[in-house]
Amino acid sequence: MNVILDLLFPKRCVSCGKIGSYICKKCFSRIEFIKNPVCPVCQRQAVEGKTHPGCKGRYRLDGLVVAARYRGPVKTAIIKVKYKWIYDIEKIFVDLLSQRFWKFNLPADLILVPVPLYSQRKKWRGFNQAEILAKSLSLQFNVPYFDLMNRFIETKPQVGLSREDRKENVKGAFALRKIITGVSGKNIILVDDVFTSGATMAECAKVLKKAGAGQVWAMAVALG
Repeated sequence: MNVILDLLFPKRCVSCGKIGSYICKKCFSRIEFIKNPVCPVCQRQAVEGKTHPGCKGRYRLDGLVVAARYRGPVKTAIIKVKYKWIYDIEKIFVDLLSQRFWKFNLPADLILVPVPLYSQRKKWRGFNQAEILAKSLSLQFNVPYFDLMNRFIETKPQVGLSREDRKENVKGAFALRKIITGVSGKNIILVDDVFTSGATMAECAKVLKKAGAGQVWAMAVALG
């Protein structure tokens, strides 16, 4: 089936338009990979992606996994997923992340949780890109996936907002789903496509930790 679809609708490089794959070899070489892990709070270099001791807090993120800078082919690919509905491109994102897991000291017995979209936004788009990515990572690495969170406030787009305004924009926007019972002690990795200021994932982490979660890490394809 995939072969037939590729013949009828051949994949084109999101950057240069060359037929064959969503990111051709030439454009792949232009991707700016994150060489050294960074702290999710201050975004300075951090050992194995863990939050710096001075940046730690009771309800803060414990670490950050990112693959590349939000520039060039990676940025183009992420935008096309969001606004052009090319959702099968997530296979590339999974590969970008999986090739770099060895750099990070992830907690044991973790579960993958996607950052939720507001219901109307998800209905308009037809999917949540974070959900697709988390499910694909779950299958690739045989790690449990749970859709634990709900975004019940329609926030403004974060693009163009200052760091403080981003925090205020998502404040109180997330909650655990009513059917969920018990996240106490569970180590969680929040999954999204882009990590910019970290305000969204930080707010999600706060909700999870107040519910008793253990470590809460952030994972994103790109660092904005």
